[in-house]
Amino acid sequence: MDDLLADFIAETREMLEASGGELVAWEANPADRARLDTIFRFVHTVKGNCGFFDFPRLASLSHAAEDALADCRAGRREPDQQLVTAVLAIIDRIALMIDAIEAGEDLASFDPDGSDEALIAGLDGSHETSGTAGSEGGTDGIKEGSGPTLHAPAEALLISGEEPTAQSQSTGRRSDPAAAQRTIRLPVELLDRVMSGVSDMVLARNDLAHRLRQAGNQPTIDGPFERLTTILSDVRDAITRMRMQRIETLFGALPRLVRDLSAELGKQVMVDLDGGDVELDREMIETIRDPLTHLIRNAIDHGIEAPSARLAGGKREIGLLAIAARQSGNTISIVISDDGRGLDEERIAAKAVHTGLITAAERAVMSRDKILNLIFEPGFSTAETVSNVSGRGVGLDVVRQNLEKVGGSIKVTSQPGHGTLFSLQIPLTLSIIAGLTVEVGGHRFAIPQSYVEEIVQGTAHALEFTRMGETALVTFRGNRVPCLMLGEVLGVASCEIAAREPTLVMLRLASGDLFALAVEGIHNHGDLVVKPLAPAVMRSGLYAGSTLLDDGQPVLLLDVANIAAQHNLVSDTRTRVLGPLDDETATAAADAARAMLFTDFAGRRSAVRLELVQRIETAPASAIDRSGPRARVVIDGLILPLIGLPDEALTLPRVRLLRLSDGACELLYAVREVEDAVELTEALRPVPEDPLAEAVTLIGGKPVTLIDAHTLFALHGEPPVVAARPRCSIPQGEWSRTILAPLVASAGYDIIAEGEADSAAIGIVFEDMFEVAEALGRTLPGRVIRLRDQPEAPAGCETVYRYDREALLAALAAANHTGEAA
Repeated sequence: MDDLLADFIAETREMLEASGGELVAWEANPADRARLDTIFRFVHTVKGNCGFFDFPRLASLSHAAEDALADCRAGRREPDQQLVTAVLAIIDRIALMIDAIEAGEDLASFDPDGSDEALIAGLDGSHETSGTAGSEGGTDGIKEGSGPTLHAPAEALLISGEEPTAQSQSTGRRSDPAAAQRTIRLPVELLDRVMSGVSDMVLARNDLAHRLRQAGNQPTIDGPFERLTTILSDVRDAITRMRMQRIETLFGALPRLVRDLSAELGKQVMVDLDGGDVELDREMIETIRDPLTHLIRNAIDHGIEAPSARLAGGKREIGLLAIAARQSGNTISIVISDDGRGLDEERIAAKAVHTGLITAAERAVMSRDKILNLIFEPGFSTAETVSNVSGRGVGLDVVRQNLEKVGGSIKVTSQPGHGTLFSLQIPLTLSIIAGLTVEVGGHRFAIPQSYVEEIVQGTAHALEFTRMGETALVTFRGNRVPCLMLGEVLGVASCEIAAREPTLVMLRLASGDLFALAVEGIHNHGDLVVKPLAPAVMRSGLYAGSTLLDDGQPVLLLDVANIAAQHNLVSDTRTRVLGPLDDETATAAADAARAMLFTDFAGRRSAVRLELVQRIETAPASAIDRSGPRARVVIDGLILPLIGLPDEALTLPRVRLLRLSDGACELLYAVREVEDAVELTEALRPVPEDPLAEAVTLIGGKPVTLIDAHTLFALHGEPPVVAARPRCSIPQGEWSRTILAPLVASAGYDIIAEGEADSAAIGIVFEDMFEVAEALGRTLPGRVIRLRDQPEAPAGCETVYRYDREALLAALAAANHTGEAA
């Protein structure tokens, strides 16, 4: 196919899609001359293009439609439902022919249902201005409320009795044609290649930033790097916008859908579209097309009443279906509302009890919101009969599942007799998301941050973690929550110590279901560039894509919704423990300040504002350096000050540390126990006599000291300093690579080959090899740790049993301190 023909096909499709929506809007307001002129120009352009390419069938169809519209422009014919229906049928036929041309078929042999002549005959004007527009027989066979002036009363809803104007007659918000931007067409594949290249640049920038942080302050590099970061961010935003499409491309087909469906059901419905200028990733538009279509069909079929029923209820006979799109940050909100009968709580509950979805006892204690959310359950439908529109029980559950797959959500609110409102929240793009990095079995994985409700330590005071066979449950703030062990889900061997005291990531699905995911550790969070995986990996249902971390390490992105579904944590209504908050509760929770509650080594219950807490670290007691005037510890390659330690020696093998940051400085606060993240709802009473206390408040009926962050960082905060990691050589062999090397690396050492050791490095050697080296006069590292094979040490032998973990870590720490002192 040559480029000229490809452009013809693309342009014709665009004009056909636009003209369909314009026709339906013009039918609602026939006096809108500007809209009629626009439709006429569309059809005239299509006719001209068809003649240029010698497609006589297309030209004759478009010519017939043009003649009918010309009669309306000249006042020789009044527009009515018959005319609009006939023109729409011609547009549909032209669209089918365009598809055939693109497929390489011969139009001469193309024979869809019905002849071209029958479609052209349907344009026959039987309602000229001088004829009998309201004659008998004009409404024969028309259903209730769908007569020739189907949408005539719509003006009353839009202009409230005022004289119609060019702007007020539109059922949607249209932009000024004069303000249209100049555009060019580009292949989608080219945009994908450019976006992929920019994504790789972002990953390379992140890797460079990670290396610069390790190297410390570099004044000559930091400035240009910041400019590079700013430029790259601008380029990424521009490329992302290139992938965007206005949502009006999706909205354009909706008026036609509403018109055809309302006529089929004998109803009168006007559609009001708003926010067509909102831009969305083109892939996301295709993803939400089916859910949006189903919600509209559901609203017209179930929600909006027949005209006679509306009049009997004191409403206008024409129902209003409003669809509005708004952008808020990286989220798009789409609201679909109608002014129909609303959701019948009793009918929904009765159907749920009848089908066994819930019991009568459960229904008695369920709130209205939870009952309304039953409509999203698989197989649920209140329709009494099966039709082409509804009654099969396949619908809203699929809508929710499709939205959850892309990290979106859906909520419903309804007022009996006044209507129903569905609210869709979807991410702006699928390519870049906020993610949280977790670790299990020495491997890192990413979780979409939109699912993360809270992160809780397995030993937290407010949490009870129990296992019964293969099932794990967590009692979290008085509620029983199912818990999945990530290592078991992925088939990854976990550390036994970490398994006994896991970190729990509380995940809330879009449906409101809450469950815990047990991991061994939490790493950083930030923007992740998501790339697709091979189909064989995607079929496992565990992963949604892959990404690269700042240090260049590849990680897999977990498919949270699918993992929950595979373990039956979604579909059963009875397992939902935490329903959505009502508006008043949600508002109060949003207004309350939050703090991290902990118990220090003196036994005092204290709290620090949650905004300061970066994360909770766990460090071995042997890694703490107390040789200087201030204790310090190395975390993630950074030397950080440490406060809160008791005066006496630590007896615990590991210490919990709150990692605090004010944006410029960091410090670690040692605590005996991390209790919970709490809300500061009680009064804060100042404590002038204690400079480190901002106030005293009550939490759970007991006094708690809230630490003053300003004073804390003024006294103890320091900018992080990159630690020069000590080097250690280990013996050759499989045992050293698989057993010894991970232990040495966890102690903060860079591992080097045995022959690369120098006087500054620490060497680990077996006792027999040490004796041979001494006997032959070979050079050994300045500091040597000797390993023996037997648990019992010979008298006077300064060696470490190779499986004595604590002794080996202590020897590494002592050797490192000796080197620093030297």
